[in-house]
Amino acid sequence: MEFNEAVFVGSFYDMAQIPRTGFAQIAFAGRSNVGKSSLINRLLNRKNLAQVAKRPGKTRALNFYEINRHYYFVDLPGYGFARVAKEEQTTWRKLIDSYLEQTRNLQGVVHIIDSRRGLQEDDLSLIEYIGFPQRKILWVLSKSDKLSANQKAAVYRDTLNQLQCSPKELIFFSALDGTGVSELKKLVSEMLRK
Repeated sequence: MEFNEAVFVGSFYDMAQIPRTGFAQIAFAGRSNVGKSSLINRLLNRKNLAQVAKRPGKTRALNFYEINRHYYFVDLPGYGFARVAKEEQTTWRKLIDSYLEQTRNLQGVVHIIDSRRGLQEDDLSLIEYIGFPQRKILWVLSKSDKLSANQKAAVYRDTLNQLQCSPKELIFFSALDGTGVSELKKLVSEMLRK
Protein backbone atom coordinates (compact mmCIF):
# COMPACT_ATOMS: atom_id res chain seq x y z
CA MET A 1 0.00 0.00 0.00
CA GLU A 2 1.24 3.47 -0.85
CA PHE A 3 0.42 6.30 1.52
CA ASN A 4 -0.41 8.83 -1.19
CA GLU A 5 -2.58 11.26 0.73
CA ALA A 6 -1.55 12.55 4.14
CA VAL A 7 -3.11 15.45 6.01
CA PHE A 8 -2.35 16.76 9.48
CA VAL A 9 -5.67 16.68 11.36
CA GLY A 10 -4.62 18.25 14.65
CA SER A 11 -2.94 18.00 18.04
CA PHE A 12 -5.16 16.71 20.84
CA TYR A 13 -4.44 17.03 24.55
CA ASP A 14 -7.50 15.18 25.75
CA MET A 15 -9.20 11.97 24.63
CA ALA A 16 -12.52 13.81 24.38
CA GLN A 17 -11.07 15.87 21.50
CA ILE A 18 -9.82 13.13 19.19
CA PRO A 19 -11.55 12.32 15.86
CA ARG A 20 -14.32 9.71 16.09
CA THR A 21 -14.45 8.57 12.46
CA GLY A 22 -13.86 4.88 13.18
CA PHE A 23 -10.74 4.86 10.98
CA ALA A 24 -8.11 2.21 11.75
CA GLN A 25 -5.12 3.71 13.58
CA ILE A 26 -1.41 3.03 13.85
CA ALA A 27 0.37 4.68 16.79
CA PHE A 28 4.02 5.73 16.70
CA ALA A 29 5.74 5.66 20.08
CA GLY A 30 9.26 6.14 21.40
CA ARG A 31 11.53 8.12 23.64
CA SER A 32 12.03 11.82 23.01
CA ASN A 33 14.55 12.52 20.26
CA VAL A 34 14.28 8.98 18.84
CA GLY A 35 13.26 10.24 15.39
CA LYS A 36 9.48 9.65 15.34
CA SER A 37 8.67 12.73 13.26
CA SER A 38 11.46 12.00 10.78
CA LEU A 39 10.23 8.42 10.45
CA ILE A 40 6.63 9.52 9.81
CA ASN A 41 7.76 12.07 7.21
CA ARG A 42 9.92 9.50 5.42
CA LEU A 43 7.19 6.87 5.52
CA LEU A 44 4.74 9.34 3.97
CA ASN A 45 7.35 10.72 1.54
CA ARG A 46 6.80 14.23 2.91
CA LYS A 47 9.40 16.66 4.21
CA ASN A 48 7.68 18.62 6.94
CA LEU A 49 4.26 17.13 7.59
CA ALA A 50 5.32 15.94 11.04
CA GLN A 51 7.28 18.77 12.62
CA VAL A 52 10.82 17.78 13.61
CA ALA A 53 11.66 19.65 16.81
CA LYS A 54 15.09 21.10 17.49
CA ARG A 55 14.60 20.37 21.20
CA PRO A 56 13.58 16.91 22.46
CA GLY A 57 10.29 16.63 24.32
CA LYS A 58 8.31 18.95 22.03
CA THR A 59 5.57 16.48 21.05
CA ARG A 60 3.15 17.02 23.92
CA ALA A 61 -0.11 15.92 22.35
CA LEU A 62 -1.60 13.13 20.28
CA ASN A 63 -0.83 14.29 16.73
CA PHE A 64 -3.27 12.80 14.19
CA TYR A 65 -2.49 12.41 10.48
CA GLU A 66 -5.22 11.24 8.13
CA ILE A 67 -3.85 8.79 5.55
CA ASN A 68 -5.55 7.96 2.24
CA ARG A 69 -8.88 9.16 3.74
CA HIS A 70 -9.19 5.81 5.54
CA TYR A 71 -6.57 5.60 8.30
CA TYR A 72 -4.86 7.61 11.00
CA PHE A 73 -1.21 7.67 11.99
CA VAL A 74 -1.01 8.91 15.58
CA ASP A 75 2.26 10.37 16.87
CA LEU A 76 2.30 9.85 20.65
CA PRO A 77 4.19 12.19 23.00
CA GLY A 78 7.83 11.21 23.46
CA TYR A 79 8.86 10.06 26.91
CA GLY A 80 11.99 9.85 29.02
CA PHE A 81 13.31 13.37 28.43
CA ALA A 82 14.82 14.51 31.74
CA ARG A 83 14.69 18.29 31.16
CA VAL A 84 10.90 18.33 31.08
CA ALA A 85 9.23 18.84 34.46
CA LYS A 86 8.10 15.63 36.17
CA GLU A 87 4.55 16.96 36.34
CA GLU A 88 4.47 17.41 32.57
CA GLN A 89 5.97 13.94 32.03
CA THR A 90 3.19 12.51 34.22
CA THR A 91 0.57 14.33 32.12
CA TRP A 92 2.04 12.87 28.92
CA ARG A 93 2.11 9.38 30.43
CA LYS A 94 -1.56 9.67 31.41
CA LEU A 95 -2.46 10.80 27.90
CA ILE A 96 -0.58 7.86 26.35
CA ASP A 97 -2.17 5.45 28.82
CA SER A 98 -5.66 6.77 28.08
CA TYR A 99 -5.09 6.53 24.34
CA LEU A 100 -3.82 2.94 24.52
CA GLU A 101 -6.62 1.86 26.87
CA GLN A 102 -9.54 3.59 25.17
CA THR A 103 -8.81 3.40 21.44
CA ARG A 104 -10.79 0.56 19.90
CA ASN A 105 -9.50 1.06 16.33
CA LEU A 106 -5.81 0.79 17.18
CA GLN A 107 -4.41 -1.83 14.78
CA GLY A 108 -0.87 -1.74 16.09
CA VAL A 109 2.02 0.28 17.45
CA VAL A 110 5.31 1.17 15.80
CA HIS A 111 7.74 1.38 18.72
CA ILE A 112 10.85 3.32 17.73
CA ILE A 113 14.11 2.62 19.57
CA ASP A 114 17.35 4.55 19.07
CA SER A 115 19.71 1.88 17.70
CA ARG A 116 22.70 3.66 19.27
CA ARG A 117 21.25 3.31 22.77
CA GLY A 118 19.23 0.09 22.59
CA LEU A 119 16.27 -0.64 24.83
CA GLN A 120 15.98 1.68 27.82
CA GLU A 121 13.92 1.21 30.97
CA ASP A 122 11.20 3.54 29.60
CA ASP A 123 10.99 1.45 26.43
CA LEU A 124 10.40 -1.70 28.46
CA SER A 125 7.71 0.08 30.49
CA LEU A 126 5.99 1.16 27.28
CA ILE A 127 5.90 -2.44 26.04
CA GLU A 128 3.99 -3.36 29.20
CA TYR A 129 1.57 -0.46 28.70
CA ILE A 130 0.93 -1.42 25.09
CA GLY A 131 -0.05 -4.91 26.18
CA PHE A 132 2.28 -7.06 24.08
CA PRO A 133 1.69 -9.79 22.89
CA GLN A 134 -2.08 -9.14 22.88
CA ARG A 135 -1.53 -6.00 20.83
CA LYS A 136 0.59 -6.00 17.68
CA ILE A 137 3.92 -4.14 17.95
CA LEU A 138 6.49 -3.51 15.27
CA TRP A 139 9.90 -2.50 16.63
CA VAL A 140 12.07 -0.12 14.65
CA LEU A 141 15.74 0.54 15.39
CA SER A 142 16.15 4.13 14.20
CA LYS A 143 19.25 6.11 13.19
CA SER A 144 20.86 2.94 11.87
CA ASP A 145 23.08 4.99 9.53
CA LYS A 146 25.13 5.95 12.61
CA LEU A 147 26.23 2.34 13.25
CA SER A 148 28.91 0.16 11.70
CA ALA A 149 27.97 -3.28 10.35
CA ASN A 150 29.38 -4.94 13.50
CA GLN A 151 27.48 -2.57 15.79
CA LYS A 152 24.26 -3.22 13.86
CA ALA A 153 24.69 -6.98 14.18
CA ALA A 154 25.28 -6.69 17.94
CA VAL A 155 22.35 -4.35 18.65
CA TYR A 156 20.01 -6.46 16.52
CA ARG A 157 20.99 -9.65 18.35
CA ASP A 158 20.74 -8.00 21.79
CA THR A 159 17.36 -6.38 21.06
CA LEU A 160 15.90 -9.61 19.69
CA ASN A 161 17.04 -11.43 22.83
CA GLN A 162 15.52 -8.79 25.13
CA LEU A 163 12.22 -8.56 23.28
CA GLN A 164 11.87 -12.26 22.53
CA CYS A 165 10.12 -11.26 19.30
CA SER A 166 10.23 -12.62 15.77
CA PRO A 167 12.97 -11.23 13.48
CA LYS A 168 10.09 -10.13 11.20
CA GLU A 169 8.96 -7.71 13.95
CA LEU A 170 12.29 -5.87 14.29
CA ILE A 171 13.76 -3.73 11.52
CA PHE A 172 16.48 -1.15 11.07
CA PHE A 173 15.48 2.29 9.83
CA SER A 174 17.23 5.46 8.75
CA ALA A 175 15.39 8.60 7.68
CA LEU A 176 18.71 9.82 6.29
CA ASP A 177 19.64 7.02 3.88
CA GLY A 178 16.24 5.32 3.48
CA THR A 179 17.14 2.02 5.14
CA GLY A 180 13.97 0.10 6.02
CA VAL A 181 11.48 2.52 4.39
CA SER A 182 9.92 0.04 1.93
CA GLU A 183 9.89 -2.74 4.53
CA LEU A 184 8.22 -0.46 7.07
CA LYS A 185 5.55 0.56 4.53
CA LYS A 186 4.82 -3.09 3.84
CA LEU A 187 4.57 -4.04 7.53
CA VAL A 188 2.40 -1.03 8.44
CA SER A 189 0.12 -1.82 5.49
CA GLU A 190 -0.24 -5.39 6.78
CA MET A 191 -1.18 -4.05 10.23
CA LEU A 192 -3.87 -1.83 8.71
CA ARG A 193 -5.41 -4.68 6.72
CA LYS A 194 -5.98 -6.87 9.80
